Amino acid sequence: MSLALNDLLICCRQLEHDRATERRKEVEKFKRLIQDPETVQHLDQHSDSKQGKYLNWDAVFRVLQKYIQKETECLRTAKPNVSTSTQATRQKKMQEISSLVKYFIKCANKRAPRLKCQELLNYIMDTVKDSSNGAIYGADCSNILLKDILSVRKYWCEISQQQWTELFSVYFRLYLKPSQDINRVLVARIIEAVTKGCCSQTDGLNSKFLDFFSKAIQHARQEKTSAGLNHILAAFIIFLKTLAVNFRIRVCELGDEILPTLLYIWTQHRLNDSLKEVIIELFQLQIYIHHPKGAKTQEKGAYESRKWKSILYNVYDLLVNEISHIGNRGKYSSGSRNIAVKENLIELMADICHQVFNEDTRSLEISQSYTTTQREFSDNNATCKKRKIELGWEVIKDHLQKSQNDFDVVPWLQIATQLISKYPSSLPNCELSPLLMILHQLLPQQRHGERTPYVLRCLMEVALCQGKKSNLESSQKSDLLKLWIKIWSITFRGISSEQIQAENFGLLGAIIQGSLVEVDREFWKLFTGSACRPSCPAVCCLTLALTICVVPETVKTGMEKNIYDVNRNFSLKELIMKWLLFRQLEDDFEDSAELPPILHSNFPHLALEKILVSLTMKNCKAAMNFFQSVPECEQHQKDTEEPSFSEVEELFLQTTFDKMDFLTIVKEHTTEKHQSSVGFSVHQNLKQSLDRYLLGLSEQLLNNYSSETSNSETLVRCSSLLVGVLGCYCYVGVIAEEEAYKSELFQKAKSLMQYAGESITLFKNKTNEECRIVSLRNMMHLCTRCLHNCTKHSPNKIASGFFLRLLTSKLMNDIASICTSLVSIIKKPFDFGEVESVEDGTDENLMEMEDQSSMSLFNDYPASSAVDANESGESQITIGAMNPLAEEHLSKQDLLFLDMLKFLCMCVTTAQTNTVSFRAADIRRKLLMLIDSSMLDLTKSLHLHMYLVLLKDLPGEEYPLPMEDVVELLKPLSNVCSLYRRDQDVCKTILNHVLHIVTNLCQGNMDAENTRDAQGQFLTVIEAFWHLTKEGKCTFSVRMALVKCLKTLLEADPYSKWAILNVMGKDFPVNEVFPQFLADNHHQVRMLAALSINRLFQHMKKGGPSTLLKALPLKLQQAAFENSYLKAQEGMREVSHRAENSDILDELCNRKAILLMMIAVVLYYSPVCEKQALFALCKSVKENGLEPHLIKKVLEKVSETFGYRHLEDFMASHLDYLVLQWINLQDTEYSLSSFPFILLNYTNIKDFYRSCYKVLIPHLVIRSHFDEVKSIANQIQEDWKSLLTDCFPKIIVNILPYFAYEDTGDSGMAQQRKTATKVYDMLKDENLLGKQIDHLFISNLPEIVVELLMTLHEPATSGASQSTDPCDFSGDLDPAPNPPHFPSHVIKATFAYISNCHKTKHKSILEILSKSPDSYQKILLAICEQAVETNNVYKKHRILKIYHLFVSLLMNDIKSGLGGAWAFVLRDVIYTLIHYINQRPSHFMDVSLRSFSLCCDLLSRVCHTAVTYCKDALESHLHVIVGTLIPLVDDQMEVQEQVLDLLKYLVIDNKDNENLYITIKLLDPFPDHVVFRDLRITQQKIKYSRGPFSLLEEINHFLSVNVYDALPLTRLEGLKDLRRQLEQHKDQMMDLMRASQDNPPDGIMVKLVVSLLQLSRMAVNHTGEREVLEAVGSCLGEVGPIDFSTIAIQYSKDISYTKALELFEGKELQWTFIMLTYLNNTLVEDCVKVRSAAVTCLKSILATKTGHSFWEIYKMTNDPMLIYLQPFRTSRKKFLEVPRLDKESPLEVLDDTSLWIPQSENHDIWIKTLTCALLNSGGTKSEVLQLLKPMCESQSTFSDAIWIKNHKEQCLLLWTT
Repeated sequence: MSLALNDLLICCRQLEHDRATERRKEVEKFKRLIQDPETVQHLDQHSDSKQGKYLNWDAVFRVLQKYIQKETECLRTAKPNVSTSTQATRQKKMQEISSLVKYFIKCANKRAPRLKCQELLNYIMDTVKDSSNGAIYGADCSNILLKDILSVRKYWCEISQQQWTELFSVYFRLYLKPSQDINRVLVARIIEAVTKGCCSQTDGLNSKFLDFFSKAIQHARQEKTSAGLNHILAAFIIFLKTLAVNFRIRVCELGDEILPTLLYIWTQHRLNDSLKEVIIELFQLQIYIHHPKGAKTQEKGAYESRKWKSILYNVYDLLVNEISHIGNRGKYSSGSRNIAVKENLIELMADICHQVFNEDTRSLEISQSYTTTQREFSDNNATCKKRKIELGWEVIKDHLQKSQNDFDVVPWLQIATQLISKYPSSLPNCELSPLLMILHQLLPQQRHGERTPYVLRCLMEVALCQGKKSNLESSQKSDLLKLWIKIWSITFRGISSEQIQAENFGLLGAIIQGSLVEVDREFWKLFTGSACRPSCPAVCCLTLALTICVVPETVKTGMEKNIYDVNRNFSLKELIMKWLLFRQLEDDFEDSAELPPILHSNFPHLALEKILVSLTMKNCKAAMNFFQSVPECEQHQKDTEEPSFSEVEELFLQTTFDKMDFLTIVKEHTTEKHQSSVGFSVHQNLKQSLDRYLLGLSEQLLNNYSSETSNSETLVRCSSLLVGVLGCYCYVGVIAEEEAYKSELFQKAKSLMQYAGESITLFKNKTNEECRIVSLRNMMHLCTRCLHNCTKHSPNKIASGFFLRLLTSKLMNDIASICTSLVSIIKKPFDFGEVESVEDGTDENLMEMEDQSSMSLFNDYPASSAVDANESGESQITIGAMNPLAEEHLSKQDLLFLDMLKFLCMCVTTAQTNTVSFRAADIRRKLLMLIDSSMLDLTKSLHLHMYLVLLKDLPGEEYPLPMEDVVELLKPLSNVCSLYRRDQDVCKTILNHVLHIVTNLCQGNMDAENTRDAQGQFLTVIEAFWHLTKEGKCTFSVRMALVKCLKTLLEADPYSKWAILNVMGKDFPVNEVFPQFLADNHHQVRMLAALSINRLFQHMKKGGPSTLLKALPLKLQQAAFENSYLKAQEGMREVSHRAENSDILDELCNRKAILLMMIAVVLYYSPVCEKQALFALCKSVKENGLEPHLIKKVLEKVSETFGYRHLEDFMASHLDYLVLQWINLQDTEYSLSSFPFILLNYTNIKDFYRSCYKVLIPHLVIRSHFDEVKSIANQIQEDWKSLLTDCFPKIIVNILPYFAYEDTGDSGMAQQRKTATKVYDMLKDENLLGKQIDHLFISNLPEIVVELLMTLHEPATSGASQSTDPCDFSGDLDPAPNPPHFPSHVIKATFAYISNCHKTKHKSILEILSKSPDSYQKILLAICEQAVETNNVYKKHRILKIYHLFVSLLMNDIKSGLGGAWAFVLRDVIYTLIHYINQRPSHFMDVSLRSFSLCCDLLSRVCHTAVTYCKDALESHLHVIVGTLIPLVDDQMEVQEQVLDLLKYLVIDNKDNENLYITIKLLDPFPDHVVFRDLRITQQKIKYSRGPFSLLEEINHFLSVNVYDALPLTRLEGLKDLRRQLEQHKDQMMDLMRASQDNPPDGIMVKLVVSLLQLSRMAVNHTGEREVLEAVGSCLGEVGPIDFSTIAIQYSKDISYTKALELFEGKELQWTFIMLTYLNNTLVEDCVKVRSAAVTCLKSILATKTGHSFWEIYKMTNDPMLIYLQPFRTSRKKFLEVPRLDKESPLEVLDDTSLWIPQSENHDIWIKTLTCALLNSGGTKSEVLQLLKPMCESQSTFSDAIWIKNHKEQCLLLWTT
């Protein structure tokens, strides 16, 4: 031991001497020794080395404590009754003792905190708790606590949650103690610091501590003293922010309790401004918690109570008075005062106005209960003061009008501005004009006064608000227009005032944006003259104007006249360019020494460049819109961060399910089509002018360059401008990128950047010059802003690539070497030598485990940051210890270093996709050398910042780092985590910064060893954090960051192949770990986990700019759902054990929300788990007490997103499954009557049974629960047997397949067959259905067939032995339908079983169905109806497989004629498939591709069958089929081969087919592409077999094709060929034109134009509309101008009308023919509803006497129509009698004028209503007309085209006869 330490040891022993005099002697010596450098050095070393046998600071402190104890004991035992002087001496003695402790702590911790936190805290707590120690000791200890412990980060991180709570309790009790000796402000500051520490280092204080705050606020009310109250309220706010997340209801109730007291304190006490500020913050916080995001009602997520409403009105009243007082103080105070009110008060007032303003309430009487005294309050008879307050926009308008003084007006302008800005909907339409009038009056009163900017800002918000309103009446719009014109004029005149220029331009921009005023030519003068200089607001306004308005060619003004005279006539566009680049006259280009404004200021990224390039385009507006439509990248959106509490508000809205963002995310993930820039033509003169101006600008800079005086920022700005313009040129396709690199502009930009680089070189030797540091920082910011690391094609990306090319190797190396030198500079304030290691505490014991892989990470590294030694605490600005990541720790050089580092990282990342002039790998290596273990000292704030920047910015998300670099980057991660493991803020930041690393960890096997190494390093850190989380040592913010990491890991490795956490020797895959966070103690963590749970169901693959979602395997998804559901439920069960009574309501509410949210996310993202998730919700109503109204709220939103019109439809689609599962639970509590029918929107059980008995009864019957069937019948007052009859098809489908199932030895199947047999026997019993069962079977056969088909579920894994066609189109993840479901072979076997059981023993079920041919039509229509009813792609695909199965059966039997229905079936199937093919999505997903392939396969099968067995049946459909298939070959590469095979079969293989030869000849030509070569040759050989065609023949050929109206796209190739023919044969066309003019009615050109116009009319609202219209336009363009009067007279009567007159004499039969022709055409409509209506009408008409007469006459003709109508003909002897509508005066109802004049409804509704009214009037005698009502109701074109337009004479005649 050294002599110095020996002296100290002796001194310490003397301090323990029993004699006071001896002790007194040693104190001075003690003070001297602990300052002695040698002693201090040894004590420091021993403390750091932790060798207990040597004397260290802690040992000395223990001695000191014993000394103090002795001295204190002596003073305590001394005589109490002594003189005043003796008492004073004792007081002085106590002060000396206390000062000694302070002095010692300062000495010990001067260089770094070396005393143990535990020792210090114990001493302080013991001293403060001991009341005998008196005020002096207590005050000094409190000072030590505040300045020497709570302000030191190391101690801050070491205090445990228990110690924080103890400190809080002790000091709050002190604060509440009615004692004069206590310094309450000091105690209050300690309470604030402790609250802050506890809430940042732990999960916060327990809610039971809220009572302390309530007492403190009540205390302040009673004592009329506010000493330290601002600190208490500040602590309260910190506490509430943390607490509200988990206990919102409790916090709201507390607010309702405490705020009235604060209102009293505000009104009755004289408060200083700082206390008012805190109270305002508290009011604001309560508003946020009660009304997240401004929610006004409970239905929208607000928390409401009568008390709260009353408080809101009182706070409103208080603030109105406060604003009035502030105004009065301003008016009467001497000196200058700010006329504006502080923003926080304005924001609070706006939020409250939003809540209390109501259009119905103008004034209100409120009770001011808070004004009663405590005594009155306790007296029940005490009445509260009443006061009347004014509400609504009238208040704001009155305040804006009643005074001319700025102090009165400005605050209300601020309030109006904030209110309209934040809540645009709060300004009613009726208030727009009055408010605008007042603002208009305020505007000219003070042109240059202080009020004007506030008026302008308010007007701007009103303009933006009006622009969003779409429901203004026209009269109101015209009034507003007049006002806006006046305002525009005043604003325009005031633009030259520089003080308010920003506001003026802002208002003009808002007016333009809302199109509130027509922009005149005068406006453009602003951007051509000297009225104002180019500035940010001016450029933003100009951008809006160019986007919305068309720029006039010229604008002649007096000022510009000189320019015109001096030079040439400039166009307005060029003048704007000159103004932007500050070019007034061409002559002064080089002469001007002053640099233009655009090189001095920062403009929005690429804003100038987009304007300049747009101005060079012929269509400037289109170009500007093209630029503006590019979505802004994330990198440039980061500036707009929301306030921190905003996340919590979102959480509240998520908890009430008013915010469900995940429902809209998928839309964003759809692949974006790259916008075409084709069509932009450049104005060459303007482009040359712009290039010349830019070159002149850069020349001026280069010529005036001086390394000492030139500003590097200006050079970078100019360089950035040049490459930005080039980037924009490239984006609109004016020049190619390679051309841009060779351009003069690029060379100039290169020169500018080389000069800018010289300032970097100069700085290398002068790193201390402050002005250069500032300049270089600005330069770095500018350079970083020019770079863009998104992969999306955009002007930013192109310009970024150009800018990267400008960066020379020298420049980059210079920046890198400056970084190296800056980081190695030793800076005194932060370099304090060795820092103490962490003591052996609880955290360290976690290392003592069997498995050290991850736990060795957090071993005993120093846990302090060297900044702790800074004697913070003297400065009172910050409360608590400063975060090591706080910018205050960094010098200006440090900040420059970090800016350079970010720039280099950005360069290295973006260089991977661009050609660059530097070696990116070398720069990256230099950056990684900065974190080499020899250089890196993570105790320094700068080094910590540096590592975090590299961690975040160096790994590119899209273009990963080489694996060895990832390993290097991860090496320090374990150390930094270990070092700062107790610092929760740092841990959170680290975890948030490592997210990009994750995408780098799954690069495949290119570098397997390094990959494993990197993955291991990363997972070790995650393992350690997860372990600490389980031990409760991570706060919620760290756990949130950890969940984000795990979420990103799941995205990178969805199967958890390598993402496996190993803790204590056990492996935990991340996909099993993740659901555990659903049961976390913190609501925000749980919610994040719930919202991210879709990562367990889908692989979120980043594919360029979009995210592709790929479902994970079925087993993984099912396991994930079970895990997640169990964890969320487990969390709910914990509540009852853990939560205290006061908190249980919040906790239960939150846990339920998590369970519901988790299920909702699964429901939305996982089709295979959809039914499971829905059933979980049904069960949770009973098991977990989930509120049905919340579940309905969620399901309504989900079902709406799925495309269901109503919640009931969505639930009904799954009801079979839900009911079956419910009954299967076999629990008395789960009877059918207890099913949560409320989720289907039924209010009572009767409604549920009445609507759903067809679903419920089959499930009950198959279980033989006939008693329950009877119960249902009783409830809905129906006969139970008739219910069985109604449900017969569904009942029998639950039975028959088990009879037909092959015996595979499956015991389960045998049991089900047994059950089915038993139930069938019971049904045959006379007491049930008895003998009528056979009749039911035959009469319901089509329905039974449909029900059987609907049970199809063909798993992709079906065995090969049972392989069927539908199986080829099945996917692993096709969700199972409602039970029961069977594979196709079972359904076919069941059909065979039915045919075998039929009394006639038919060979197949089709023979039975052929007995009534309309069965086929019924079945096919029923299948199509099912497909139309669903938006679910999987269900639609399954129905297509059903359609495929049934049609395949029909095709196999088509040669039998299908009972005469073969032609109808063939046509119906062909057109159904064609319509489905035409509705294909633009991009195929897995299931939609399979659906499409299935349609093509089935169409191919039908075509083969038709050609083989049906002779000429395909002839009339060939053109439609071929025309539909041609576009698919190019559009859909996935099915190209399949489609080509079918086309080749139809055209090439059947070219000699006698039935198809003529039709092939009439086909439109095939495209002139390689893939169609053979097809084109074959068709042309047939077409031109007799030689080439003249133009007349070509036109006749085109006109000869008659295509179904709804498929105009099938004529596209014909139109293209026609255009070519017209273009090539102009001479022949001239002759045809002349011939047409001579004889217009028969002129071929007139017929052609009429045909083309009809085609274009047909194309509207149909597939391929744009392509067809463009092709028609091209043809008409070739034809040239036509005299439309010749076309107008070409009114050709309908062919069917002409034919009817030829064939039939009677009007009724003529009408029947016309209608049947129309209905026959309607049978191939796309709309299933219309087809269904047509079927109804056809059956009815053909069943009448008229129908039979028509059939007998018409069958003599050769028209094929009757072949198609065969299934609808009834063979009954008895005709259908149409009931007569005998009314006394049938036409009376038609006198209503509203019937004949369309009201507010659209044309379709009007024409349907009118037609149906005519039919119902009773005026018509025609039975055919009366039977057409279903068609009139379903299709407006039927009513419109057929009745009103073409046949009005016949209609009126028939109605009146």
